Amino acid sequence: MRRYGEYGPPAGSIPPDKKMWAKRVENFWMRCLDGGSNPPISTTKGMDLKQTIMRKVHLILLAFILTGCMNNSWWEPRTLITNDKNGQPLGRYQFTYDERGNKFTETGDIWDQTTATWIRDYRISYSYDIYGVRTGALKEKRDSLSAKWLPVSRVICNYSQETYRPETETHQVFLADKQLWEDSFRDHYIHDANGRLLYIVREKWNNGEFDRDIALRGKFLIKAHVITPVTGWENSIRDSYFYDDEGVMTGDQVDKWDRVNNTWVPAFRYTQTRDRKGNIVVEDEEKWDEDNGSWSLMGQYTYLCDNHGNTVETRYIPVTEDPEASYYLVFYYNNRQSLIGYYIGDTGTFPGHSGTAEYFRLKR
Repeated sequence: MRRYGEYGPPAGSIPPDKKMWAKRVENFWMRCLDGGSNPPISTTKGMDLKQTIMRKVHLILLAFILTGCMNNSWWEPRTLITNDKNGQPLGRYQFTYDERGNKFTETGDIWDQTTATWIRDYRISYSYDIYGVRTGALKEKRDSLSAKWLPVSRVICNYSQETYRPETETHQVFLADKQLWEDSFRDHYIHDANGRLLYIVREKWNNGEFDRDIALRGKFLIKAHVITPVTGWENSIRDSYFYDDEGVMTGDQVDKWDRVNNTWVPAFRYTQTRDRKGNIVVEDEEKWDEDNGSWSLMGQYTYLCDNHGNTVETRYIPVTEDPEASYYLVFYYNNRQSLIGYYIGDTGTFPGHSGTAEYFRLKR
């Protein structure tokens, strides 16, 4: 299992401090134009003036964002390559960006050993509002017969109106037989008063239907599709984050929901080790042993970073090698302010024992 390490701005989007600053400037102008210390503008000529000024304000804010006057340069991943335990290629993941620097698409390819070529597996397309804030993502897979892209799942993002931080992300799956979208997961992002991420709580949607094996008189086993009147959101996973006295994240713990006892029980724990520059270089992964009531080390994630705090190589080293096990890699970048590969979020996941990443600089 692999989870989040440190939460930062969504990959390819404008960092929260930029978005908040831009929104505050716009709100200031709106208050001034609607009255403020002056009488409200109510005439037709006044409304034309208001609209003209607001258009100019939007152009100025957009110029700040695009030219980088509001912050230094920003890094984004261009290509990821993952490998198996023998160093053979597994997956290739490529990213494109729009003219504002927002992530536009993510594509995933699988390595075919027989033909020694990459085969396209999926595509994720991202959508944004007029401020460059991500509003959602759509994942598609190519149909082998028609070669058309068919919808698989999507994510709908919602933000706090007060802080502009991520608040919820709703995941839906596409039901091809019904041509409908159905809720699957919903993630809640919970921050403290200082803006630090405390929890991500994932709920799963119970549609009242499930499959169950039923034994008849102990002789026959049939598969039954059971429909119940109970529907709604249920707790599933909770990720809790820990910080030192200086506010630097030191690790996190993943808990799962016990439906029988209605309580959270520990599942995995991650402890970070950083170098002198503050880069995460090692993460220990531990699993909770319910029988012994203690943590046992499962493996280590190691990270090699460049001079800009971007992970250029990551590797998972298990304590006990399991040929059937699947590991998921995470790549930190922008000095740990951003990451991709977390299973909670709107990017893909990157299975493999090791992986490398290439980045490019965005100037905003």
